[in-house]
Formats: sequence, C-alpha cells, structure tokens
Amino acid sequence: MTTVAEAPVTASTSPRSLRLSSATTVACVWTTLISLGLTAIAFFVVTGYVPPPAADATATEIAAFYADHTDRLRAGLLLLFISWAGWGTLVAALATQMSRIEGGRPVLTLIVLLGGTAGWMFLLLPTIILGVATYRPERSPEITQTLHDLGWIAAFFPFLPFAMMGIALAIAIFQDPSPNPVFPRWVAYANIWAELLFLPAGALLFFKTGVFAYDGLFVFWVPFLIFGAWILVLAYAVRRAALAESRPA
Repeated sequence: MTTVAEAPVTASTSPRSLRLSSATTVACVWTTLISLGLTAIAFFVVTGYVPPPAADATATEIAAFYADHTDRLRAGLLLLFISWAGWGTLVAALATQMSRIEGGRPVLTLIVLLGGTAGWMFLLLPTIILGVATYRPERSPEITQTLHDLGWIAAFFPFLPFAMMGIALAIAIFQDPSPNPVFPRWVAYANIWAELLFLPAGALLFFKTGVFAYDGLFVFWVPFLIFGAWILVLAYAVRRAALAESRPA
C-alpha cells in the first residue's frame, strides 16, 4: 500500500514565515486605521469643506471661499494627501489574504488589486487638483470654480473601481470552500451593500442642487460615511484573517 508523502514545509509556509506575514499584515491594518483617523481630521476639521460648498455656487462665491480659507485648505489637503497611504496598505493586505482563497489562479484577487489601485489614484488625484485650486487664489474665479468642480467630481464620480473591488471580494468569499473560511460571509454582504450605496454618485453629473448634487445626501454624505465604515469592515476582516492564519493548527 502506497502512501502520499507530506509536502515539505518551505520558507513560505513555515510557522515563522506565517507569523512574520501576520505581523506585517496587522501593521498594515493599523496604518490604515491611523490614516482613516487622519483623513477624518484633515477633511472634516482642518479644510473647512464641511459643510461643503454648494454645487450651484457661482464662480465668485467659490473663488471667495478659496481666498478666505487658503492656508486652512492647503494644510488640510496636505494632511489628506498623506492620509491616503492607509488605502494602499489596506489593499495590499486584503489581496494577500484573498489569494489564500483562490490559490494558483487568483483572478478575483487581481481584480481587487486593479480596482484598489485605480481607487487609490482617484483618492490622490482629486486631492492634488483641489490643492492646485488653492495655489493661486487671486486667479480668475472661473478657473478656480473649474478646478473645484473637477476635484469634487473626480472624487465622488469614480464609483466603478471601488464597486468592482467590493463585488470581486464578495464573490471570492462566497466561493471559499474551506470549513474555516478566510473571511466570514457577512463581510461579503457588507461589501455588496456598500457598493450599492456608492452607485448614486454616478448621478452627480446631472444635478447641481438636491440630494444628487456633489454636495448632496446621496453623493457626498452617504458615500463618504459608507466609505469610512467599509474601510473599518475590511480592516477588521483582514486583521482577523491574518491572526487566524498565524495560529498553530
């Protein structure tokens, strides 16, 4: 009677390697949580963007806002730009844990990486554009208004990469055949609900007033708060998965 020999323990699967990987992942999660707190302080406290300028404000009103809050906006946007580092650490840690589900052909993991990378760009780029709006507050009001519109629309309109990322993660969780799945199934449902609540942001191009304007309830307030809650859910799930992986069988 022949027996199947056990696979040798390699450096990539050794307990020490798993402990190191787990520690790195947990460090990434803490970086994300600290960055999320910095994001809240930068945007909601320092910049002066809350309450947000109305989408139907005139060029003169927008230019006056930037002229009156120039240094405050610059400081807040600098902090905000730095705070987006936490999104990168979260996506990297999330993809690493997702790869445990898919194994050798991690298509869904790659979608998460692509969506997360594109989403990172749409966090960083609008911050830069709004920073440019503060750079010369004495310029023509129409130019400042254009930069303001571009920054806010670029921040809230690109729901697609985040939606693809969340849906890919949900599908991977539903497909996990393990009796001890990497992520609990409620994380998949939380992702689906989050992505559905991001979708109304696509309507902002049609409205300058009301709940679908870029300063409105369903484009600014709901997606912004849901985005923060979604990050907390992902951070919890990734930390839980990393710690479970490093425990002895």
